[in-house]
Amino acid sequence: MKINVVAIAKPERDCYSELCDHFIKMSKRYAVVTENDLFNAKVTRAQESGKDPARKLYAELFSPWMERGYTIALDPSAKEMPSEEFAGLIADKSEATFFIGGAYGHGREFLQKCDKVVSLSKLTMSHKIAKVVLFEQIYRALTINHNHPYHK
Repeated sequence: MKINVVAIAKPERDCYSELCDHFIKMSKRYAVVTENDLFNAKVTRAQESGKDPARKLYAELFSPWMERGYTIALDPSAKEMPSEEFAGLIADKSEATFFIGGAYGHGREFLQKCDKVVSLSKLTMSHKIAKVVLFEQIYRALTINHNHPYHK
């Protein structure tokens, strides 16, 4: 199984990335998990121009990833779910791609193109924290799907 996490974010090495790396490493037993941060000068300019130009550019940057298996966007307005249900999202997939939007989140059109839209929480959290939570939940989902005791 392959799991891609694609985010509109500057690639940075910090304590958050160390936590993400930890869960990616732990997940290797069950799947190949990759972290893909997308950010360039166009993103900066689009975000300075406002919500609509930024969301349009995010969708363009995500476009090549839309053919990478089952697509799941993270959006705070979407349905929250328990870890067991989250595990079910990827249980029978050979490849899944998660999308974390930029500062303005995802546009409605992009969300409609994804196979599923989920919320990690109704709480507002930084992208770095969201990535850590997502990687932990991916690892948890993999252990649930393989009957490993980590989840208990």
